[in-house]
Amino acid sequence: MTPEKPGPASATSREDGTTGRRRRFTRLLAATAVSRFGDGLHLTALPLLTATVTPDPTAFAGVTVAQTLPWLLVSLPAGALVDRLDRGRVIAVTNGVQAALAAALAVTVLSGGIGLPVLYAVAFALGCCQTLTESAAAALVPQLVPATALATANGRLTGADIIAGQLLAVPLAGVLFGAVHALPFLVDAATFAAAGLLLTGLGAGRARHPDSEPRASVPKDIAVGVRWLAADPGCRSLALVGALINTVLTGCFATFALFALRLLDVGDAGYGLLMGAVSVGGVVAGLLTGTAWRRGSPRLLLLLSLWVPAVACLSIGLTSSPLLAAAMLALVGFGGTVWTVVTITLRQAVIPAHLQGRVMSVFRLTSAGTAPLGAVLGALLVDSSGLRTPWLVGAGALVLAPLLAGPALRAVPEEASAP
Repeated sequence: MTPEKPGPASATSREDGTTGRRRRFTRLLAATAVSRFGDGLHLTALPLLTATVTPDPTAFAGVTVAQTLPWLLVSLPAGALVDRLDRGRVIAVTNGVQAALAAALAVTVLSGGIGLPVLYAVAFALGCCQTLTESAAAALVPQLVPATALATANGRLTGADIIAGQLLAVPLAGVLFGAVHALPFLVDAATFAAAGLLLTGLGAGRARHPDSEPRASVPKDIAVGVRWLAADPGCRSLALVGALINTVLTGCFATFALFALRLLDVGDAGYGLLMGAVSVGGVVAGLLTGTAWRRGSPRLLLLLSLWVPAVACLSIGLTSSPLLAAAMLALVGFGGTVWTVVTITLRQAVIPAHLQGRVMSVFRLTSAGTAPLGAVLGALLVDSSGLRTPWLVGAGALVLAPLLAGPALRAVPEEASAP
């Protein structure tokens, strides 16, 4: 897990210096906040719209499947395309496509012609665009930000994501949908159009492909990314730990609504506030992790991102106090965001510039693809031992996670002189 030497990823910085990089990153940050706001609107409003079309639980769940399926089907080809194309232009174009999709859905709703096939198709298409956008953005950051500022940049992007996509968009989507069913999708279209305009002409360019590696087909390009991740002990262990974390937290939150209503006795509004605490913790972590990286130890941050959620999960599994649960949920959000910022910063620093898209997509698929397994395991634990069990078992798994992260911890610098 040796840091990548300055090369193709720093070509932009040589052209226009620190000021140009800062302006371009600011545009990316603004576009990210605006587009994530749009994501939050349609991800919240689509299930509400589905409920007006059909009461069938299976058909209802189909929209969720359509929204998440692109991460399994499209993420690897998306990573290969991101490494072939201008990454800033990819984000701008996909935002434009999302604007058109959201606008078309709004018109369909207003005309009264909405049906399940349309909902499934739009949900899947928006998910494909989001997959491509996030892959391109993660690969673009090292082209816009010097290595010493990656942690701060990633923290700001993650914080903007949570604030815009969760704290602001989710409650507003319900209000807008209650007023006019098509309104969240009209606003969604406007946000995507604005995000696309912000990135038009960004001029980041594509990462230079080494002359020694001739262009191959997309499947062969994907295979290169898979082999690179498999051969790097540090990144490989981060992917495995990410899979464990995602399994644990998905299993815990799969039945948390029942936990909150039955064991914490908070009601529907209280459940919403508890979930909001997770987002608040994530925002705080996004704002602080960059500074902590520069002034402290990246290795310590990585350990804290595992142990803080472990203590929090244990506390949630043992408590019946809504206030303590809210505080511990904030710590879960805090630790999860620290993990996200630290690990993406480490990956950006060591993955070769021309492989960023492919390796990042393989990493994401490996670590995030365990969500369905986590949901099933969480439900099985609840059925066999009660609502507290996923949290208690999850705490134990997270305490042991550093053992799985051993290669990564050995490769992570104790000081932040070189991320």
